[in-house]
Amino acid sequence: MKLDLSAAWDGAMAMIRANREVVLVLAGVFFFLPYLAFSLFLPETGIAEASAANEGDMDAIAAIVMDFYADYWWALLLMALIQTIGALACLAVLGDNARPTVGDAIRRGVTLLPTQLGAQLLAGLAIFAPIVLATAIGAASGSDALVSVLPLVALPVAIYIVVKFSLSSPVIAIDQTRNPLAALTGSWRLTKGNSFRLFFFALLLIVAFVVASTVLNLIIGLALALLGEHLQLIGLAISGALINAVFFVVAYAVMASVHHQLSGRASASVPRAGRED
Repeated sequence: MKLDLSAAWDGAMAMIRANREVVLVLAGVFFFLPYLAFSLFLPETGIAEASAANEGDMDAIAAIVMDFYADYWWALLLMALIQTIGALACLAVLGDNARPTVGDAIRRGVTLLPTQLGAQLLAGLAIFAPIVLATAIGAASGSDALVSVLPLVALPVAIYIVVKFSLSSPVIAIDQTRNPLAALTGSWRLTKGNSFRLFFFALLLIVAFVVASTVLNLIIGLALALLGEHLQLIGLAISGALINAVFFVVAYAVMASVHHQLSGRASASVPRAGRED
């Protein structure tokens, strides 16, 4: 089956409209609030200041980044786990015709978290394997040219694997697949014949998000600059959290819609969360 990108987008928007109240709750709890707390209560990394002071000194910037991760790895891990549960819950609400309630979706996110983490671990190993192998071959050859070129040659292979595994989360959350390897093979099967379409679709969405968020942050930052530095930082944290929540909701709706289409469910009615009494 060839993926219809227009239908996938329309389906994603229909899923959000049909479940807007539930999606709003999940987005607020799992994407907006964690990002806002992370932005407000954790200190600045100082990357921008280091870049300006050292004229782009990559060693200084890398040292600051590593120090930040070493000090606050627990906060990054906690936010990642919370957002992973939220992702599974959103996908369940948006894509499951069984119409799970908010509580059902969150419970599903918690119970399927180990499967999702296992699938991400296996996918990560598969994605980075070509680059690591190419780097090792280049280093063993002793040729500086091969050391530089081979990882670049392996990069398209890694990107291809990313695309092939891109539907593993919907397979886990919507189909309730509990075996990480089965989730990855299910994603590989669903994406067959549509890898390039999915890649360019995702690239288009990411570029649109980056452009829109950059423009919005610039406008909001300029407007809030009149209120003072402190209020500007708070305002930017809130706007950043909102943009983060909107992006994730749209991304997961698109994933659910693509999953529906490629699994042959596109003709079914749009899932609506919350069972009727």
